[in-house]
Amino acid sequence: MRGFFYAWLAVAALLGLLVPGPAEADELVKFASAGQGEPIQGYLSRPKGAGPFPAVVLLHSCLGLPAERAAIGERIATWGYVALFVDDFATRGLKETCAVDFKPAAADAYGALVYLASLPYVDPARVAAVGFSQGGDTALRIATSGGTRSAGDHGAIFQAAAAFYPPCANVAGAAVDIPTLILVGARDEVTPAADCADLAKRQQQGMARFVAYPGAAHGFDLAEFRGGAKVMGMWLAYDRDTAQRSWKELRAFLAARLKR
Repeated sequence: MRGFFYAWLAVAALLGLLVPGPAEADELVKFASAGQGEPIQGYLSRPKGAGPFPAVVLLHSCLGLPAERAAIGERIATWGYVALFVDDFATRGLKETCAVDFKPAAADAYGALVYLASLPYVDPARVAAVGFSQGGDTALRIATSGGTRSAGDHGAIFQAAAAFYPPCANVAGAAVDIPTLILVGARDEVTPAADCADLAKRQQQGMARFVAYPGAAHGFDLAEFRGGAKVMGMWLAYDRDTAQRSWKELRAFLAARLKR
């Protein structure tokens, strides 16, 4: 499987997919959750041009939108994707959901999918869900439901999912139905890498790729936690090298699953 992944990188390089392209500035957008139709907002970043482009729904952690929210959206847009960072909290007046099972998150993700499918510059057949921590949990729930649930008759489903340091124990024993990428820190004390390793090895060959980064903790991609910090009882620590490697993994995965 490792050889197959590095083949993705070679193909991506040959196709010019590893060269950043221009992106539009992000904009605040509003859409309805696929659950009770609650109003939700998010931040949309897109490549320049008419499209249609593949798209990525970004799902934040229990702490809400990261400080790097705009930079993350812009990065993904320069890769050639429309990026929609869902804000589950703003319209609900929430600050964090670290002590609860935040059930509306999946419905919000599907609401974002429906919204993206309505945009003329988005290809609704090429959309992935990418989540971080609690958002990674949502991404895994999407992956184990075939990329869809009762999300309406718009015809779009999630074609792939990626989860950064997710709580894999929440879907232990489940089978992923769409290609899934799981990225964790080997020293993560919040969402243990062992749980994700166990989940990945139980999957049909080629359906799940699991990567554990030696020495990395929870939140390894978040520069706001440079030097490490205890937040809501969780140890979060940025690791520049791991962050860069994880973004390369994600980029190659998206190119293999959504580009065509």
